This record gives sequence, C-alpha cells and structure tokens, in this order.
Amino acid sequence: MPNIKHPSPAEAFELATKHAALLRGLFLSPRFKYAQPPTADFIKPDPQQTPLALLFVADFVQRTYVEFVVPFLPPGSTRKCKDIANPWAWDDPNYQWEWEWDAETSTMKDAAGNVKEFPKLEESEAVSKMGDILTRGFMARKIVLENTTDPKARMLVGGQSFDFGKDMEKMIKDTYPF
Repeated sequence: MPNIKHPSPAEAFELATKHAALLRGLFLSPRFKYAQPPTADFIKPDPQQTPLALLFVADFVQRTYVEFVVPFLPPGSTRKCKDIANPWAWDDPNYQWEWEWDAETSTMKDAAGNVKEFPKLEESEAVSKMGDILTRGFMARKIVLENTTDPKARMLVGGQSFDFGKDMEKMIKDTYPF
C-alpha cells in the first residue's frame, strides 16, 4: 500500500502530466466524436457517435483530474502550461503558453522566470484527494484493462466490451501504475 501524503511540487506535476497525457489519448482518439469542433474553451461530445465506454472513461478521468489533481497545482496552470493543459488547447498550434515546468528546480515559471507557487493543502484534505486519485485510478485501470474479460468491469461501462487499444492500455498503466 503506498504511503498517502501531500505530493511535492514535482510529484504533483508528474501526476498532472500523466493525467493530461491520458486525457489527450482519450479525448483526441479518432473514436471520440464531437457534436461540433472542440476548442480550448468549449467541447460538446456526441454521445450518440462516441462508444459509451470511451465516453464514460474520458469523463471519469477528466473529473479525477479536475477535482483531485488540479488542486495540487498553481492556480491557472492548466491554461498556461502545455504539459498539463486540456487536450484541445494542447492540440491547438496557435494557443499561447505562458508557463513552463523547470525540472532542475522543480518549479513552475512564467516567461519572465517568476516562480509560480504550488498550493499547500491541509494534510487531511491532501490525503483525502490522493486517496480518491488512487481509488478512481484503480477503477479506470480496471475498466480499460479488464472490461473485455471481467463482467464487473464491463458492467461499469454499460455492459458492452470495448477494446481501448494497446496505446491506451500503456497510458492507463503509466498514469495508474499500481
């Protein structure tokens, strides 16, 4: 069992980059359909054309990211740093990025080199959020990796099996390595 604690800035950034990559894999999948072209600010999925399992997992992982990972990041960072951005901003070649991660110093910096502080949540809140990330990650991993073989995992996505593909399986294992 992992030691559940408040992540350091480097750990929070790594968690965010893995989730952002997973979200890109889900939402930019050619099988994910939109009712209108998505933008960095607005998306409208087409639930009639998108496989239910893909729609469910994308929404579930996105909620995990927004509600439980993003609170560990500097405010506004998902709109300003490409590595942790939403899939549609990340995919837009004209989007203007203002911040970058400095791996040497484990800090987020703006274009002028000013450090953007990571929030320090109350320990009980941090432990609760990290516990939710683990629990939700376990569920997402089970659905993606086992929905074709485990009837319980298949029931979580409407009863129909769905092959997410080898790339998505690798991304889910990278994001949730337990």
